[in-house]
Amino acid sequence: MSFVPDNADPTRLVVFASNRALMERCDGIDERTLRRRIVHLQSKGLLARKLSPNGKRYQVRDAQLVYGIDLGPLFSLDLDLEALAEEQRREELRRKALRAMIRHALYHQTNPSKTTACEEARRALRRSVDSHQLSELLAQINDTVDETSVDQPSATSHLTASDSQNDRHIQSSKKESYESEYCDEFIAKGPVTPDLPQNEDRNPADLSIDECLALAPTAAEMALEKPRCWRDIVALSAALAPAIGLSPTVVETARTRLGPLGAALAVLGLIEAFGRIHNPQGYLSRLSDKARQQGFDLVRMFRSLVNRRSPQTA
Repeated sequence: MSFVPDNADPTRLVVFASNRALMERCDGIDERTLRRRIVHLQSKGLLARKLSPNGKRYQVRDAQLVYGIDLGPLFSLDLDLEALAEEQRREELRRKALRAMIRHALYHQTNPSKTTACEEARRALRRSVDSHQLSELLAQINDTVDETSVDQPSATSHLTASDSQNDRHIQSSKKESYESEYCDEFIAKGPVTPDLPQNEDRNPADLSIDECLALAPTAAEMALEKPRCWRDIVALSAALAPAIGLSPTVVETARTRLGPLGAALAVLGLIEAFGRIHNPQGYLSRLSDKARQQGFDLVRMFRSLVNRRSPQTA
């Protein structure tokens, strides 16, 4: 492709470079390897070879004879290749998210050494496993957690935390409850964030849960269960945030300044824009700073992130 000139005719994308030039452009591979790779690409339908009588690559303009490596088949598959690349990007993101969720589930296991599912999950984390297998392992771990919580109702008697640590745990539970209530208030009244004025013009019909999931299909595919309310959206974003490199501190700052649902929309939008935004954590920090300074339309922010026709820059 590097030998194709910028002003080349789209219907005649033929390369006339010699094997020696191709070998130099391919970091000096040997000629036998080059020949094997050209044959392999031809067998996959990515290029076609137009052979001349003497094996050379050239063209005769007056006679309209062209001998060389035709890249027309490759460029005719551009839409298919883009779709394949997009699916590969989503698969990689699903794998990262599921690995993070499996580590989280293993960390909160009460007795992971006695469960076969946990051992299989640990081995899977050290191998290259697809998202389907990771999803099955995560489901098995969650089933194990449920069974453990039923069979061992007095598991708290084995904890080594002091009374002060238990107090801190209670405070954390209250905080989560407050965030859920605040999330409902966000939908009922509009995008309200601490230290920012309430937007009186916000209509809750601007974004429904179904529309949110439709605009963020990558995140929706990674949900173990389909989110049915805005609390589920917030929980899903919290589970997927580590998969794109968002630290808990940055996410918590975003929650404080954007509100729980505003931060959730930002995370879901960044997941969809993962291939276009090189530094999601820096982007989320910038959004938080902007909200603290002047405020902005959170739904419009979400739509702009998931809109592939308007690439964002970090």
